Amino acid sequence: MIGKQHIDFHSVTVADKPLFDYYMLSSEEQNCDLNFANIFCWSDSYHSEVAEAEGFLVIRFDNGDAKCYMQPVGRGDKATILELLYRDAFEQRTPLRLYGLSAEWRKFLEDNYPDEFAFDAPRALCDYIYRVDDLAQLPGRKYQPKRNHLNRFVAQHKWHAEPLSQANINDCLALNNKWLNSREVGDSERAEQQTLHRAFDNIEVLGLRGLVLYAEEKAVAFSYGTPINKTTFCTHIEKHDSTIEGAATMINRLMAQSLEGEFEFVNREDDLGLEGLRFAKMSYHPTLLLDKISVLHLTPEQREMRAMWHEIFGDELSEIDSFLIRHTEAIPFIHKEDGKVVSMLFVVPLQMWEQRVAYIYAVATQPEYRGRGIASKLLNEAVKIAEHSKKFDCAALIPSSTESKRLYERLEFVDVQKPMFFPANDYLGTGSVPHDLAMIKEFE
Repeated sequence: MIGKQHIDFHSVTVADKPLFDYYMLSSEEQNCDLNFANIFCWSDSYHSEVAEAEGFLVIRFDNGDAKCYMQPVGRGDKATILELLYRDAFEQRTPLRLYGLSAEWRKFLEDNYPDEFAFDAPRALCDYIYRVDDLAQLPGRKYQPKRNHLNRFVAQHKWHAEPLSQANINDCLALNNKWLNSREVGDSERAEQQTLHRAFDNIEVLGLRGLVLYAEEKAVAFSYGTPINKTTFCTHIEKHDSTIEGAATMINRLMAQSLEGEFEFVNREDDLGLEGLRFAKMSYHPTLLLDKISVLHLTPEQREMRAMWHEIFGDELSEIDSFLIRHTEAIPFIHKEDGKVVSMLFVVPLQMWEQRVAYIYAVATQPEYRGRGIASKLLNEAVKIAEHSKKFDCAALIPSSTESKRLYERLEFVDVQKPMFFPANDYLGTGSVPHDLAMIKEFE
């Protein structure tokens, strides 16, 4: 029996730190996204809210236009808190989406709610977790390049380091501005700047621990973070002067040395799928790449669509799940007979060829219902709605066979052999540009 009928969320403030400490410091969670300082400093961007319910710490946030939830942290009954989250999501008029789930939570959902959830663990979101002693000592041959960088830095500079404090924040901001001026600033950089300033404005109440590295009395690197739990420290931000060789390696090592004897692990967060950042983080030889699992509760119709997709196209369920979770903007169209889904497709909004494209994807009909024009009617309906919405310049699709190509030609799609370029691991094409050639229907 559920004690509460709903979860009483409130906006995250600095006053919530003791609540987070109570649940997180005694937990085994190593996910950087559950860290209080991270949640607080990013709360303006994600409109983060928090609550305590049924023995769990629960976090709700905005991910685009929808409300989502982090994995609950606590020792209560998982089924009970899950039902409360269902209710809250229903009140928010959104499907239940959970982020940052551990392997333990995934197993619970798979064992107790078979086929009800889609799961995705993007490589770009994996946290890099290292042993503090490895980063502090840089032992063995695999760390020789790092030791070489340190030796050159020490030989070339008169340097010192000091703890991050109110006294040297302005030095950090000056270095940060130099870093900003060296690159093109986009939305992600602007959001990060907001979090940095919020952290500096609350350095004491957040309990930030950091170091500032100086060379020739000028700040050339700084780093700060806070504990996730009693064994794992989280590095939130690290900046360095890229013109000073070895500055990044030195601040990294000094931070690790300051944590020795107190923490076993340091979480240096994810790489956002950025190739250069991934290379840099892998060069320190992480002990663990921590999966942060994303979860979507599927409607009965979505479960039928997933099963049909798997049966007809042969795609792995993990790939189908990734599409359903990552492409929240995709619009499904279905045709039902005899109480079940017998035909389906998705319209995925894309920007391509300097046009707004309604990409028609995963067109499928159950074999026993083919030859009756069901797919043609469904496709025609989707194209008409896309055109009348005035949100698209054209519709595009990739024929999977000669038969499907003839169907699309009858619906006035033109075989222009135009290549479609999709991000890697986005599950929208075949992965081979020569095969991802579009047929297009231009809108007036």
